[in-house]
Amino acid sequence: MEPVALDPYIVYMRPQGRGIKLHLGCGDYWFDGYLNIDLNIFGGTDMLLDIREKLPFQDDVVEIIEAHDVLEHFSQVELDEMLPDWQRVLIPGGKIIVSTPDIDALIKEYGQSTDQARRDEIIRYLYGYGGVQEHKWGYTKDSLKKLFDKFGFHNIEIQDNYLYSHRPIEPKLRLVCEK
Repeated sequence: MEPVALDPYIVYMRPQGRGIKLHLGCGDYWFDGYLNIDLNIFGGTDMLLDIREKLPFQDDVVEIIEAHDVLEHFSQVELDEMLPDWQRVLIPGGKIIVSTPDIDALIKEYGQSTDQARRDEIIRYLYGYGGVQEHKWGYTKDSLKKLFDKFGFHNIEIQDNYLYSHRPIEPKLRLVCEK
């Protein structure tokens, strides 16, 4: 049965290709139109949740998952449990967008820099800031692709040395893929 509009705000049955949008590990960044989720209360948090646990959503209801500067905070064992759950909640064709520090770019820059303050900053990008901000793993373009390939994600595209306008001195890997 096709979705039917009952009035301007109500649609009977979810339209194909549509679902909720999750921003996991949101920190202080609030994304409009998303459920912004973090383990702790930050400026952007809508919902408190440990994303290492099974996500509290039905199968096939999430249109997009975004997780920026999140993967590096989890061990490979933890991600082996988390990513199949992300796959479970995504609708067919649903997308994942993640970013993580670009280890190759950071190591290259560290080796080339003569500015000790910048080298110290790069060390913080590599290892994190301690506590829940500690990094447990680092990714290259190849290792990030391999991780998402392992769990059957498709159309994997990765940009390396990606710079976000709000953090222009932290080179990132940015991955986009589909269920």
